[in-house]
Amino acid sequence: MTRRDLSKLDASSHAASELEYIIRSNDKKKAPTVPSVSAEKAMAEDRVFKTSSNRDVTRVLFISRNTNLLNPTQQSLDGYINISDLFDEVHILILRQGITPKNPVLRAADNVWIYTAAAKFWWLTPGAGVDMVEEQLEFAEGFRPDLIVARDPFESAVTAYKLGEKYNRPTQLHVLDDYSTKDFLDKTPNNFWRRYLPYFTVPKFESVRTLSIAVQNTLENKFSITDIETLPRYQNYEALIDVEPSLDLKDKYKPFVFIMLFVGKINHESTLYRAIDSARFVLRNPRVGMVVLGDGNAKDEFMKRAKLLGIDKQVVFETNISNIVPYLKSANLLLVTDTDTESEEVVMKGAAAGIPMVMSRTEVREDIFTHAESAFLCSESNNQEFTDRINDLLNDVSLRNKFISNSQDIIREKFHSDPTEYQMSYRASIEQAFFVNGADDTELESY
Repeated sequence: MTRRDLSKLDASSHAASELEYIIRSNDKKKAPTVPSVSAEKAMAEDRVFKTSSNRDVTRVLFISRNTNLLNPTQQSLDGYINISDLFDEVHILILRQGITPKNPVLRAADNVWIYTAAAKFWWLTPGAGVDMVEEQLEFAEGFRPDLIVARDPFESAVTAYKLGEKYNRPTQLHVLDDYSTKDFLDKTPNNFWRRYLPYFTVPKFESVRTLSIAVQNTLENKFSITDIETLPRYQNYEALIDVEPSLDLKDKYKPFVFIMLFVGKINHESTLYRAIDSARFVLRNPRVGMVVLGDGNAKDEFMKRAKLLGIDKQVVFETNISNIVPYLKSANLLLVTDTDTESEEVVMKGAAAGIPMVMSRTEVREDIFTHAESAFLCSESNNQEFTDRINDLLNDVSLRNKFISNSQDIIREKFHSDPTEYQMSYRASIEQAFFVNGADDTELESY
């Protein structure tokens, strides 16, 4: 056995060499391919896909407060791409308030490492994060990552700025939430103080990415940022545009000639009552109907409500529907009073399927649709506004056709439908930070 003089061995140099060997060994493995499936099947399957491409080596450190990234089986920034497929080497630093974990370092994939830095108070987590990075990612050859990305403008941004200054690395900031809203304040009591941090952190980054155009516009109005864009979005909604109709609701529910559609949960928190109340006047016409797709324990209550309003024969309930696309293709109007994540998916499918929509206003929808051009956006609690807009579409065929055409154009223009193209765009958007000049030297040392 060969003996080594441990007194002359640089441990950090040895660790760096081992890490480099692991990465290069894994690069030799055969890359996975993207499966080819039908649009209908792809929409129903797990969103995360894998692709491969020829590219230069990039090593990235992501800093986040999102503990969902600690999932040992899957890490994704957007819900679609495996983070291991985005870059050649990925390090994820999670900042967490609480006790220090027994195993703060996890190797989640061949090229992905996760580090958890914890502190008793949330405002101390940036210091804990810097200490963790110094311990794990500082080798004899220097700092391992080539790029540092903060996934929020709060503790993560402070940590990324400090590390960028310390190791002379380019940085990028991701702003995923509108921190000026009441919803943000309600998520945790600490957000009352946390919301002031962006006034200090955002100006420290010359490269900024947002999740929506609305957030991008807000930041542009408040700060002078050299490079700011919205992150690319992936959804294969475009494939639904050409799906042939397989259901005729007018034939199924005679004598209806105009059918409204509601898709959502039918429980005690459901906003179906708002949809029924808003449509009750037009539903007094026996030729107009409403088909409700959804499951829940409050169905009987909504049926009683419809009967009380004298429209029970016009409101039809269908349950256990796994594929809503045939209904979207066949109905005349989609009424969306919900504002949750599931309803955002329904709206996108509706736009692609080609159904005129009257919907509650949300940040996501305002970011994608233009009121009275591609859809009607209404105040969530204003029933009269919903009623008026339903009447507008009911009586104007040309307006319905305009909404269909414009909303499908939006799907074609705003969403990547090719996985490889989307992955390259997402990666390029982050790597743009390499080409931006150095950040402002204003100190954050007092934090």
